[in-house]
Amino acid sequence: MHKDLDRRIVEHLQREGRISLRELARRLNVSSATVGNRISELEARGVIRGYKALVDYEKLGYPITTVTLIKARGNQIPKIVEELKQSDDRLTHVYEITGEFDILVIGKFRDQESMNREIKRLLSHPAIERTNTSIVLSVAKEEAPVGVWD
Repeated sequence: MHKDLDRRIVEHLQREGRISLRELARRLNVSSATVGNRISELEARGVIRGYKALVDYEKLGYPITTVTLIKARGNQIPKIVEELKQSDDRLTHVYEITGEFDILVIGKFRDQESMNREIKRLLSHPAIERTNTSIVLSVAKEEAPVGVWD
């Protein structure tokens, strides 16, 4: 029972992170205490890692989104990934991937100059063999909730 309820709670919170416990309980036809307990358990298990605002980066002054593929040298992937995670806040997503490239990075930039600086910084890293950067022309879907199912 908890598994199904937990999924439904997560789906609602992905769509409306600020929904009240009372309203969420009403929609799920359970008590507020039950919803509160399940959310606490989901947070403790790390299923729910936090709550954040969905931001329109363009309106915030970051009109350029880039997708950069990185080819790393040898066994340096974990080191590069850790450095990218700790580096510039403009890099919003860092993934280890399969295929011809090893790492995928998504970045948000105010202007072409700051984007160029970041690309050159990446290329100057001794463990990065090459990169392939694309500029996003339009955003069709971003930060969409994921359906939770088996």
